This record gives sequence, structure tokens and C-alpha cells, in this order.
Amino acid sequence: MSSPPGGQNVDSLTGFNRQSVRELVVVDRLIPASTLYFFFDFTFEGNLYSGGKSRLPLIQEDEVPFFSRPYANWAPSPYNRTASSVQERILIRPPEFDATVERRISCMRARLWEGMVPMSGARWREKKLDDPKNWQFTFEFLLDTIYTFMWLGDPDIQAGIQGSFNFVAKELETFQDAVNARRAQNGLATRINMTALWLEFIQDLFETMVTRTHSWFVDRVDEIITKGKAEYDAAVDANGAANSADAAKKFLESWSDLNRLLKMADYTIMMPMDGFTGFSASNSNSKVVGSMFPPPFRLDQQDELSAQMAWPVCTRLLPTIQSVYTNPGSINAILKETKENNDRLRIQMRGEPKKLGREHWISIIKSRTDWSLSHGGPQDQRWGFVAYMLTRKPTKEQWETFFARVNVDFQRSGEWVEGFDEVKQNAALQWIDAKAIGIPDNDIEAAKRHFQTFRNTSASRKRAWKMDFFVVDAESFASYMDSPTTFQNRKPYGDHGGFLKLIDTTAYDPRLIAETAPGFRNELKVLGSLVFDDVYPLVVSLAQRPRDLWPYAMLHPNQVYVGPTVESQEKEWEKVWKLRKVYWSAFWKWRSERGA
Repeated sequence: MSSPPGGQNVDSLTGFNRQSVRELVVVDRLIPASTLYFFFDFTFEGNLYSGGKSRLPLIQEDEVPFFSRPYANWAPSPYNRTASSVQERILIRPPEFDATVERRISCMRARLWEGMVPMSGARWREKKLDDPKNWQFTFEFLLDTIYTFMWLGDPDIQAGIQGSFNFVAKELETFQDAVNARRAQNGLATRINMTALWLEFIQDLFETMVTRTHSWFVDRVDEIITKGKAEYDAAVDANGAANSADAAKKFLESWSDLNRLLKMADYTIMMPMDGFTGFSASNSNSKVVGSMFPPPFRLDQQDELSAQMAWPVCTRLLPTIQSVYTNPGSINAILKETKENNDRLRIQMRGEPKKLGREHWISIIKSRTDWSLSHGGPQDQRWGFVAYMLTRKPTKEQWETFFARVNVDFQRSGEWVEGFDEVKQNAALQWIDAKAIGIPDNDIEAAKRHFQTFRNTSASRKRAWKMDFFVVDAESFASYMDSPTTFQNRKPYGDHGGFLKLIDTTAYDPRLIAETAPGFRNELKVLGSLVFDDVYPLVVSLAQRPRDLWPYAMLHPNQVYVGPTVESQEKEWEKVWKLRKVYWSAFWKWRSERGA
């Protein structure tokens, strides 16, 4: 008996169900391996997460290979007695520097840690998270952002991050001593301070993560409050203040919830650094990264500061809230006083936010492009993925329509992503006509074999990602060409549309897949609008592999990755699966009764 179309039956065909997906946990490195790789790059290039440059002395070009070479192959005595490399010693760390974490927090933490915004502008609006009427989904997404920092601020997690940082610092101290001994032998006076570079790098990473997330959070809350107030004002204009009490109550309830979230964000979105090797509170002027009290004490501090402020309007009006509902002037006064006081309180708690430059992954594209061009590299520095036109059935005209539609999705990329405009013109897929090179219709395995060779040739673009590639098979082609489904116009918004299929070329241990990504078959359908400002930075930074993103697609009606998910979103998806199950049960019963 063939299986129903429209996605796998997650209960009977893959061995997982919705509850098991919700309960999936991930084992995360408290300082991810990707951070260490970027640190090695930083010691040579000097690119900080905030978009600035280090002013400390950097590793010289001829010293870069020493990271991966055993000390015995390059270091002077007594350091040449070590058979392993510093990279090997740092990457193979004790298991106490790992931690289990709920999958949604792991997903959010990965993007925030890399200095990315929680969600880009176009995606935010596609999902209608800026719409006050879509409040539940917005609230849950913002709350997940706060929960991520609550997890990072947990005492046990903080101790693990600190221990991991100090472990790396100790290994780097040995490395710097070996490099400096070699420099002395060669008559070089400049000394390298790897532990100082490591501290600068992580402190800047934390400052970037905290500042970018919090600024984005404040902007989103202000945006929703402004739109909610506009809807209330429209109701007053249409019906009069006396007849708009229900609209006022609805607006003020959501405004109150948003303000509570914002107050939580103000004292939660921070990163302590007490106990980090080389860190001194006296050398840090940041209130959000460095020496600080645990979150409960920060909340007490916030309450004390708030109590010291004057709240005459709220003190007078809030006890008589029923009368406020019919008085727009009172509502305006409450909003004004609350915002002004909260803004002052935020500055007292957090200080002025640090000015940030490009997102780190964009700085890397810029830096490596400039370096390549200055060293005789190819003029074609377009970045992105290789993509195979794998289905043979479409005509030339149909392909032209497909490209026009997918490019509309691509063009929406990058809003709210700092620096994206600088590299947007070079964002591109390198399209390969599978038919022209003899790959059979929809044959993904043949495309894998071709890619394994092609990615190492001069025909492959310099900046094209070499570990994974996209295909347009019959299914993904149809997703752009078929008429939109009714699901696109209902909650959760923005979760249906054209997608491409990302192919992961890594060979995984089946036991790892069973534990962390059940049902993953090295393929991931990706919503077209997420290719360049979501999936690309996550996979290229190694912050997330396609298998790590699969759990966020498992419950989608068509098992498409649509970005970070929230509980209400997955509950809506579950309704679709239940409808399908009822439909197909009835269909197969009808077939059996007819003797088919």
C-alpha cells in the first residue's frame, strides 16, 4: 500500500511523533566549535563580532599553519615535546563543557551567539508578527528569545561557559609561549598575547550578542505597541471613545504584557564574565557584559530603581482602570509616562548600547573577498550555494517563470541584517543544468556524486559553500509553480510557499540521527526566502548543520524548514496532520470496502 502524499505520516512511517519531537534535547558545546574556528581566523584577520578590528598584535601569516600542526613539528624546545596541535587540544575538550538544552533554545542560541538578529524584517512581516492581532505567536517568539538568555545565565551553564573559556585560555597560553620563543629565535621583537586576544574576542562576541538581540527586541516591542495604539485610535475615530472600551481594554492588556516582556529583557539579556581568565571588572565599562549580579538580584535592582521614579499618572489612573478605557487622553498619558520612565530605567540598568557594525558572517565575506582579490583570486566572488536544476520536465519558459518567482524571495533577504546591503549584490546560487551534464531526472544521489568532484574544481565559484548544495527537483519546482494553498492565508502565517531542497553531503552515524534528528535523510526543504539570510550564515558558520535544522521542519505539514518555531505554531501544524490522518483513514477504509 502506498503512503499518503503531502508529507510523511510522522506516526507510522518515521518512528517519531509530535510529542517526541517536542521533547527532543540537544547536546550543545557551551563554547561551540565554530567559535573556536572563528577565533583562529580572528587572530590573523582581526575581525571582531561587533564589526570592528582588534588593535592587539596579531598572528603573522607564516604562523597560521601552526594552529593545526603538532608542536613537535615547529616549536622550539621545550614546547616541541608535545605531539598534538593546539587546535586538536582545544577542540577535543572534556565532556563537562557540554550541556543538554531544549531544541528551540538551541536553535535560537545558535543564531544569537553568531551575532545574528533573531529574525529578519521580511520574514517577521511574512509571519505577521508585527500584527497586534497575531499576538500569541509574537509573544511566544519574544519569550523564547528571553528564555535563551535565561538558560545562558543559569549558574550551572555559566560555570560551564567560564570553565570552557578558561580551559581554552590555558592551552592558548602554552601556544603563545611557543610562538614567542620561535619569534625570539628568529630575531622578532613583537610578542603575541593569545590569552588577551581570546578575552577580547569572547567579550566582544558577548557584547554583540547582547546588544544586537536587545536592540532588536526593543524595536519589535515599540513597533507592535505603535501598531496596536493605531488600531485603538482608529476604533475611537470610527465609534467614539465611549463605545471603544473593549478596544481600549484589549490594547492595554497586550501593552501591559509587552511591557512585562520588555522589563524581563532589560535585566535578562546580559552575559556575566566574572571568573574568566584575564577579565577584570575595573577594565570593563559595560553594564551588560562583565561583572554583575545573578538575574534575581538584577530584578530586585530594577524594582528598586523603578520605585525611586515618579509615577504620578499611573498612580492616579490605574486604580480606576474602568474609567481609563473610555478616556483616550488618560491612555495617552499612561503610555507616555511609562515609556519615558522605562527608557530612563533601561539606561540606568544597561547603559548606552554599543554601536555595532556588520554582522560577523558578513564581515567574513567582505574580508575574504578582499583578501582573495588582492592575492590574484578570481573576479567572480559571488557567494551562496551550488544549485542543481534536477527535474527535466519543465520547458525553458517554465524555468524562466520559476527563476522569476524564486528571485523575488531572494530579493527579500537581509532586512534588519546589518551590512547585508554591502554583499547583497553578490548573493547568488550557481545554477547547474543537471540534464546538460547527464544527471538523470530527479536523481539526487547522482547530483551528490557530481558535487563531490565539482566543488573542488575551478568551475565552482570561490565563495560557493562546499559542504552542502541545493536541488530543484519536481517537488520543489512545483512548490513555486502550483497555485497557493489555502493554508497560506491562515495562521500560522508565512509558513507555506516555494522551497528548495538542501542536500547535506555528510555521512552520519545512524545512531546520532536516531537520537537527535529522527527521520533525517540528508535532505532539508528550505523556504526560499530563508536561503541567504538564515540558512547560509547558520551552516557556513557551522553553528547549525542541516540535520540540526531538521527538527524544526519535522512537524511542518510539508516538512519544510521555515525558521525558528514556537509552540502555538506547531499546534496549528498538528491540526493539519490530524485532518490528513482522518482523511486518509476514511479513504483507505473506502478502498478496502470496495475491494480495491
